[in-house]
Amino acid sequence: MLKVIFILLLFLNPAYSHELSSEYSEFKNEISYELMANNHKKNKSGKKKNKGEKRSKKKQKEWIEYKYPKLRSDCLECQNLNGFVSPSTIDLEIFRMAGIIPGRPTSKDVKIQKKRGMIRLGMKPKFYENGKCKKCDDCWAIDYTDKRDGTPALHKGRDLPMPFNTPVLAMADGMVVGMFKNERSRKGVEVVLRHTPEQTNLPFYTYTQYTHFNKWPLDLKIGQNVKVGDVLGPNGNSGKMGKRARRPALHFAVFKSDSPNWSSFRRGFLVKDGYWMDPVTFFKKTGPYEHTEIKKLDKKEKKILIGYKTNKGKLIPNNTKKIWPFSCIPGNIAKKHPILPESKINHVVKVNFDILENIQ
Repeated sequence: MLKVIFILLLFLNPAYSHELSSEYSEFKNEISYELMANNHKKNKSGKKKNKGEKRSKKKQKEWIEYKYPKLRSDCLECQNLNGFVSPSTIDLEIFRMAGIIPGRPTSKDVKIQKKRGMIRLGMKPKFYENGKCKKCDDCWAIDYTDKRDGTPALHKGRDLPMPFNTPVLAMADGMVVGMFKNERSRKGVEVVLRHTPEQTNLPFYTYTQYTHFNKWPLDLKIGQNVKVGDVLGPNGNSGKMGKRARRPALHFAVFKSDSPNWSSFRRGFLVKDGYWMDPVTFFKKTGPYEHTEIKKLDKKEKKILIGYKTNKGKLIPNNTKKIWPFSCIPGNIAKKHPILPESKINHVVKVNFDILENIQ
């Protein structure tokens, strides 16, 4: 209040009023110019964004009308595998669900993804014998809109940060049905495994997806059968990056379907009548498995006990059919080395890939 009175007195004083008035006028003009410049920048970027969105919509419309009906798979080896169908027989909703329809993602895509399982459920991993396993830093179905510069997006998996070349492990017995280099995609080098109900003890077909490998081509082939805990490749940070360099991390995800049918084309993998699963749900031993029903469970029921492979190659429990995609440190070893869980876990599981074949 005293400051206001002092300023008023200065304005009333003839000696200072003219000087203050001119300074105020200059200040006002300066602010006005800055606001005009900012508005011009916003309008310019807004117009650029609108043009980009229009181009994207046009591209998407043309692709749906002309290319989708005739779409064929680039994977010749896939066509003789059990369950494979032509990508043009897969509903467009599945393309949107997987986020691989050409053009920018839209709010319609996000709506479909949520409808097909991509919602936050509060699932928490626990590990047998108090195993110390790496958990996600970017977790399931978080909002990625800010990371995508305002484009509607959800995080379609869980990210486990680990050092370069840490072996990525098959989460269950299965068959290699997808391998993608993805040079123009954020996913980078990608592998997809198909698991039958008998291989997982789940009442439906599942598909585990692993991305960001540090090597291409991988030492895998389409149609190859893998066992739980087999090494798929070295962890890395491959894929198209934004403004900042991506830390090395495995992005892994799971699809499920009652149908045995699947497909692929150069942009990615498709599961007929597929749904997303929070990867932690993959390890549930009993139902419910529907995301709408899981959401209703209490917190205790959302803590899921998960098997793993130790750094010495032992499965815990020894009869487990499904494991975490990185090796872990058993709780009894962690107790003997209290500093191990946080500061040493990354170092312990790091393996030299050049000698990996000899280890196996």
